[in-house]
Amino acid sequence: MSRAVSSRGSLLPTLVVSSLVAIGPRVALAQDTATADAPPPATTSHRYTLAECLALTEHNHPNLWAARARLAFVHAQLDEAKWVPFWQWTANVGASVLPPITGTSVYTTSSPSARSISLTDGIEPIIHFDISGVLPLYTFGKITAAKEAATAGVRVSEWDLEKTRQQARMDVRRAYFGLLAARDAAYLVSEIAGELDKAINGVKEKLAKDDKGVTEVDVLRLEVLKEEVSSRAGDAARGQTVAMSALRFLTGVESSFDIPDEPIKPPEVPLAPVVRYLAAARVLRPEVNMARAGVAARTAQVDLARARLLPDIGLLFGADYTRAPSATTQSTIWAFDPFNHFFYTVGLGARWSLDLMPAYARLNQAESQLEETRALQRLALGGLAAEVEGAYAAVVEAKGREEAWSRAEHKAKRWIATINGQLDLGTADEKALVEPLKAYINARAQHLIAIMDCNVTMSQLALSSGWDSSAP
Repeated sequence: MSRAVSSRGSLLPTLVVSSLVAIGPRVALAQDTATADAPPPATTSHRYTLAECLALTEHNHPNLWAARARLAFVHAQLDEAKWVPFWQWTANVGASVLPPITGTSVYTTSSPSARSISLTDGIEPIIHFDISGVLPLYTFGKITAAKEAATAGVRVSEWDLEKTRQQARMDVRRAYFGLLAARDAAYLVSEIAGELDKAINGVKEKLAKDDKGVTEVDVLRLEVLKEEVSSRAGDAARGQTVAMSALRFLTGVESSFDIPDEPIKPPEVPLAPVVRYLAAARVLRPEVNMARAGVAARTAQVDLARARLLPDIGLLFGADYTRAPSATTQSTIWAFDPFNHFFYTVGLGARWSLDLMPAYARLNQAESQLEETRALQRLALGGLAAEVEGAYAAVVEAKGREEAWSRAEHKAKRWIATINGQLDLGTADEKALVEPLKAYINARAQHLIAIMDCNVTMSQLALSSGWDSSAP
């Protein structure tokens, strides 16, 4: 996006003289509008808007991939809780060889050592298969409590994913606005240095003509101001490097990444009444919903620990088949035949773990964890009001500061316009630009810092309330 070039007779753009500060992936930079006097950044095939950067971050950010993996894990735990009670089955199968074994339990010609395999005997195969299991009929609430705990765990992970997503979007907004600001600062350093060069050259020309209205001190005064402006070029370059690096990491676009070349602007999203943000926080804030789901999970775990003090009642099933042709089949019921048999069983039974005192201690542990989670829920509900109101106050302060510095900036522009008019008429010298330029640079710089604060504090308010669509 091209930017308008101002002449000496027009209102000058300004330089942001504040330092550029990077906090982790969050880049807070002074910012300003810029002109075509500074060299534009390298062109790329595509420039990513803020919405595109946010979408790319949601798809590529490692923290979001980790959160999705945690969510998949608890979904698998929920599936396990649904199926495990009905799959208490075991099966065994085997095959071997067996020498000839003859006789009955009353009379036999085979000794016990005949079971040992000997390659000199006429060995034949033996196969075995058995299966057993329990179908639960009544568990005093164990199955229901386990499902409820796993379902609540899924909800916790879902809101954990949303929390990570909103924090990632906040980081993208900070880095994006920071890059806009740093780029504007780079443009402005170049342009204001050029404007000061014009003023310095004008004074020098008058000195060469022996104009008594100017002195060498006027040249020095303008040159000092130029050096002060030029000293900020490193801040702008550093800010662009940090912000661009942060955006490349957050979006996952490692090469040919750039954003639209446009000046940063105040947020267009209107500021709603504080009660709307407080209401949104109670419904949308991830931490609050995680706390609610955590209470539900802990409550179900208490029910599960209490149910484990009681037995499980269910249907018992079993079957066993073994076949060895080399062994004589026993035909009497009172003689157990380990080599040739088939039987199955069906019955009603109960299983009760009698570690009652340890189980009671585990119940106390679950109740303590429930109380801890309830306390954390009260903390989340009580603390969010203070956090939202603090963020809201920061937005109000930034907006008021932005409006005040906007008025100061326009007044400084009028001052510069007045001096430029006098320069055109020849009733003033270039040295008269020093004071209005300083005033304008300071006003514009503070105005742009306020614009940046407006965007950042609005984003922070959206994060504090969980109302992401209210962010710039």
